[in-house]
Amino acid sequence: MFSTLELQPSVRVAHYYEFPPGSQASESSRYGYCYAFHLIDEGKGKIAVPDGLFNVKKGDLIYFPPKLLHSFISDPDQPLATYNIYCEIWSSEPLATTQHLVWNVADFDRSYLTQIKVNTEIDELPYHLPLQHHGTMIALFAHIVNHYQKSNPASNLIASSLLKAFLLEFIQLSKAPLLTDYRIKPIIDMIDQEANAGRRYETWLALSGMKKTQFHELFKQASGLSPKAYWTQAIMKRAAAALWESNRSVTDLADDLGYSSIHHFTKQFTAFYGVSPSVFRKRRR
Repeated sequence: MFSTLELQPSVRVAHYYEFPPGSQASESSRYGYCYAFHLIDEGKGKIAVPDGLFNVKKGDLIYFPPKLLHSFISDPDQPLATYNIYCEIWSSEPLATTQHLVWNVADFDRSYLTQIKVNTEIDELPYHLPLQHHGTMIALFAHIVNHYQKSNPASNLIASSLLKAFLLEFIQLSKAPLLTDYRIKPIIDMIDQEANAGRRYETWLALSGMKKTQFHELFKQASGLSPKAYWTQAIMKRAAAALWESNRSVTDLADDLGYSSIHHFTKQFTAFYGVSPSVFRKRRR
């Protein structure tokens, strides 16, 4: 039985990394000293481990235990960018070093190796887990990295505490069966790519070829949300990104997102985030 009392993670190193375009010879034989988690934020590529080769893209979580030979192969046209957390799992205090991997097994120094315990839940974690439909997990991972980067005395403690919550949910997700119906996945992808208030629920229902009750049930199994709630979440995420990354007026953004009036957009945004679009933009900056 897995005991949460045994799990005492602490962050050794956490940062954001943009892979350079083209091939990276230095990324072809990585060998880690500690537990490593990578969240793909941009681009696409592959990861290679002794068990095989995995295609990866934005929203994928990658996990490497210590002493696993692995490689990153970044797409030359769409290079990878990742949030990275290198950590201890069985010690509340990180090893006093920033050394977290070597690029040649012959250079391995055991003095930098993290504590390793035999534990079924940790030992059976997958190397690759798609998180595209788990927005809170993606946001939490980035939040951990950002906290670690701060100079506030409490930042490391906060990052490690959040990491424990993340690991527990990762373990839970890794055990869940993948039940995404082949008729549901393209509709989820469509909502993600075309998040717009002008779209219609009836269109997705017709495309699925299912009755309403079955469609609703299978959609919720796949995403954890009802179709309309997932639709709203996708639009709100797009709205938040637009508010952060542009200086366009709220009226223009509402129009881009398919709202017939700024009042409807503002009301829905405020209900979702707890503040108006204007206040949200000011807080971010």
